[in-house]
Amino acid sequence: MTSSKPLVCVFFKLPPSRQSVLRIHEIAWNVFLPQLNRLNDAFETAQATYPSPEAKKIWSETRRSAAKKMSCLRDVAFMNYDTAGRFLAFMEYSQLGRNNYEAYGTFQSGAYHTVRKTRIAQEVLLKFREDIRIAVDQITTLSRGNSKDISSFKTESDKTMLELAIAVEECNAILAEHCEELKEVQRQSLDNNVNPPSEEEIRMVQGKWLAFWNISSANAYRWTALQEQMQGPEDSDELSKASTSFAMPISSSKNDTVPFWRKFFLRIWS
Repeated sequence: MTSSKPLVCVFFKLPPSRQSVLRIHEIAWNVFLPQLNRLNDAFETAQATYPSPEAKKIWSETRRSAAKKMSCLRDVAFMNYDTAGRFLAFMEYSQLGRNNYEAYGTFQSGAYHTVRKTRIAQEVLLKFREDIRIAVDQITTLSRGNSKDISSFKTESDKTMLELAIAVEECNAILAEHCEELKEVQRQSLDNNVNPPSEEEIRMVQGKWLAFWNISSANAYRWTALQEQMQGPEDSDELSKASTSFAMPISSSKNDTVPFWRKFFLRIWS
């Protein structure tokens, strides 16, 4: 029997792992949201006995801020989608033997901005964790006179902060790896004359980029629903209105309203 050897890519770069943003999305839904709700339940219990308008304001603002910070994770996913589209356009130009300087430059620009967004997301997640910790300390201080009633909130908050810290560290580790994978994509060469790709390589790489493109699309995740649940019912209508105006990342050119790679696909697929 002959064993099939793994295909070695000699020209085109492979996309980042499809599991990165998917895993972060899972953590946001399965850890961030439940822990925030857990803390909210403990806070509401304490408020029922000893209501504090100031503490309620702090907690409401904290939830709203935490929800908004999830947009940084959404942006990473959407920028992945944009970069994938640009890379696919670059591949098409390379296959057709056309002048692909514009496609190459557009793809490199998209990859650069995706790396930047990924780094920003890491910083925002640290701020997300720290803001909740500060709010918990402030609420605890305001209720210190009622030690018996605040003890449950303090116990739950300690457990919650531990879970959030672990989850944030995991997310940031994933984002750091994702960033390195994007940097590898940025090393993509323009000239394919030295190591021309085989048809098999083209099919395989194109398939992987298409899969990465699909899993990064707006319909693949539920970021807006996550934000609405995170901040609670008070501001969900405001967030829904804001989310309708959000646009997918497009070309950095101010003169174009349609990304270059989408224009290209429209031309070759029409």
